[in-house]
Amino acid sequence: MGDRANRLGVMEYEFRTGETTRAVTIEKNGERWRIAVDGRSMEVEAACLDAHAYSLIVAGRTVTAVVVRDGGTRHVAVDGYVVVLEEPGAVGFTAAEEEIAEGVQILRAPMPGKVVKILVPEGESVAKGQTVLVVEAMKMEHGLGAAGAGVVRKILCAEGESVTAHQPLAEVAIGS
Repeated sequence: MGDRANRLGVMEYEFRTGETTRAVTIEKNGERWRIAVDGRSMEVEAACLDAHAYSLIVAGRTVTAVVVRDGGTRHVAVDGYVVVLEEPGAVGFTAAEEEIAEGVQILRAPMPGKVVKILVPEGESVAKGQTVLVVEAMKMEHGLGAAGAGVVRKILCAEGESVTAHQPLAEVAIGS
């Protein structure tokens, strides 16, 4: 399930959603996996369905997880939720969908997909957290939002356009 195994077979990750970073530990426990998030653990049975999909049994409930790896980052989709797992030491620990330099946030595609909605056109003001555009990937919609109040400076894509992972999609001037 990963390649950050230490000498005891325990794999350690950190993941970030929004501003929260969590410690994740995964270890093989017989035929099951023990997964701990911030020390809270659960037993999971897992079967590989294909190169990216796993069938999981968690607390008696079966779910399918899809995992897409992009360098040291993994995009994990389960039950309509997508989490971005980043290995410790990932450059700047910056989420794939946002990059802020000199007061400009660059919204990037989190993974390959298609732009399905542009909600805020160029020149319009946005509030912190407001969704600027939506990308469909892995049969789920991912809203990409402004990191702070500002103005959409550029839209670099069109609705219906196929995009690659980390492709710049929009620029937001934060604080404008």
